Amino acid sequence: MSSSQASWWPLTVAALTFITLVGCDVPTGDPSPSINTDTEISTPLVQEKTFTFLGGPNSEFDPLIDTTSSDFDSLFEVESSNKDISVVQKIDNFDIGNLNEALDNTTGSLTFDQKTFDETFIDLQKEGFTFAGERQIGVLNVDLQDSATANIPVRGSNRVAFDKAQDNYVELGPTTIEVQNITSSPTAPGGVFDSLRFTYPDIRIEPYGEDNQLVVDFVENPCGSGPCGSNGEYERDIMGDGFRIDLEGARIYPDKPNIDENGTVTFKIGGQVNPDLTVKDDDKISFGASTSFDNFEIREIDVDEAKPFTVAVTPNENGEDINVANDNEVRTAAFDGFEGITDRVDGLKLADVSLTFQVETANLASTDAQVYAAIQGTNETNQIYLRGTEDQNMSRGADRNVSSLPFSAAFTENGSRLPNDSLIKLGVGLGGASLGETERTSLVVDGDNSNVADFVNALPTEVRLAGQAEINTDGGDLRVRKPIALDANFSLDVPLRIRDRFVVRDTIDADLSDLNDLTDPEEDANISTAELQFSYTNGLPLGADVKMVIVDAAGSVIETFNGDFDNDNFRIEPAAKDEDGAAAAPSSGTFVFTLGSTQEDLRALADGDKIRLALNMDQEGAEGSTAAIARLRADDQLTLNRVRLEADASIQTGN
Repeated sequence: MSSSQASWWPLTVAALTFITLVGCDVPTGDPSPSINTDTEISTPLVQEKTFTFLGGPNSEFDPLIDTTSSDFDSLFEVESSNKDISVVQKIDNFDIGNLNEALDNTTGSLTFDQKTFDETFIDLQKEGFTFAGERQIGVLNVDLQDSATANIPVRGSNRVAFDKAQDNYVELGPTTIEVQNITSSPTAPGGVFDSLRFTYPDIRIEPYGEDNQLVVDFVENPCGSGPCGSNGEYERDIMGDGFRIDLEGARIYPDKPNIDENGTVTFKIGGQVNPDLTVKDDDKISFGASTSFDNFEIREIDVDEAKPFTVAVTPNENGEDINVANDNEVRTAAFDGFEGITDRVDGLKLADVSLTFQVETANLASTDAQVYAAIQGTNETNQIYLRGTEDQNMSRGADRNVSSLPFSAAFTENGSRLPNDSLIKLGVGLGGASLGETERTSLVVDGDNSNVADFVNALPTEVRLAGQAEINTDGGDLRVRKPIALDANFSLDVPLRIRDRFVVRDTIDADLSDLNDLTDPEEDANISTAELQFSYTNGLPLGADVKMVIVDAAGSVIETFNGDFDNDNFRIEPAAKDEDGAAAAPSSGTFVFTLGSTQEDLRALADGDKIRLALNMDQEGAEGSTAAIARLRADDQLTLNRVRLEADASIQTGN
């Protein structure tokens, strides 16, 4: 380097250094360095919470359904030995009452006419007597004992027939038989007859044997008003002009073999003419009277044939169509156990549903009854009819369908006629029934002969019944006695088998305030993980998709996760099932709800106070499990082994 170069080089370097310093910013302010801090949150919210399917406040574990609540205390029953659950509902208060009109409808206008007769016992002229003046009849060669037979017409009924060989009868209620207007000739101070006997061979008094015929003797000194004679005869004063006898409980055995023809009831009059009676040769010894039944009432019948007839099972105000919407024309009862069920469970539907109807009848025998009914189930929002169908179980043949009605009245709802396929028929055979005893007949209504599953799964809280019955459909023999009663109750008692999905809800405490550590607006957080981790052991034979709703202390919803149950990642797998659908081996697993990845995502969630879980239970079976419909037991358990809040973040503080 030359001497001249040595002189300008330091100056040049100094100048460049000055320029560089002038063109650059020089840091000012807080000279402290920035710090990145890794933050981890691991907070247990639930440590092993176990649910049983059913239970109460005293149960060891929290029940999904509290069977001691007013909603369910009458809905479920648990078998003590194996904890099998049955859904039980009973209706036994329809209180249909008496069907006394059935007897009137059976007999139609059956009546026994009044019979007036005038019989000549002795005609002296015809017997060839000729004498002057008067003589005592006793000195004449004439039979002083004679009798006559008369028939009381049975009219007014083209509905029943009586076979005397079968001892068919009509048993009377508070009915009287009366004989009046007795006349005899010729007149005589001492009377024409020493004795008279009225015999009614077709009327019998208890115990109704052939020797228990109604007999009334007219004698000088009657023994009393009742059947006080030596052979049970009634006695009346020979000087009287008739008699009136209470026949309540007596039986009449008409001769009426054909339904469309009138019949008769026979009676005989026999007498002993007073031998001191003074007569002329042209006198006729005669007797006249009329006999009738007063306040005629039938209490019981036993007939060889009776045309089918209809009775109202429930009131029919105008005798015309039956309005199911008219409270005065239906009987109502409650399914108490279904009241309020949706407060905890949505969409519960039972499988293998059947109802057992028990029809109770009294004093209908040797016949059958076909009850045609409109049975409507209602709740706060919906209504459904129990519809009968042809029985798909061909070997049983318990058809419940109504193809047509055997009576003119129709079932209506506010003026609109119900179609026949909205009705149900319940047939009761009473061939072996006995009068005086209550006959109980159980009838099964199931999925093979009705829509009972839809009816029950509609969860009706009230059931309305309107009905009419056709009695003696084959037109054969029949026995009926007042009071005639018919009542019906029905019960649901089936294993708790779930048909489709249903939702069970529960709420757990969950303080999410630890998230505040990640949401300070003065800090910059890089969130790598923020989630709620669930692990479970499921002993229910049902799987579940899970919805989670986080709410604050006031119950307001902050955020909903898997609101449509459409994310398969949030699922509880079912326990394996045995061949009968019961849980055989539990399943276990985990699922995770991601809460967010930014401070904004987590800021509102930090106010979370509770987690509302909705479990959408379903039939999707575990791998390798049977396809049997799930059957639940009271002690089946679902355990949330752990619910934990987990979060990882890198938080930058300082500059």
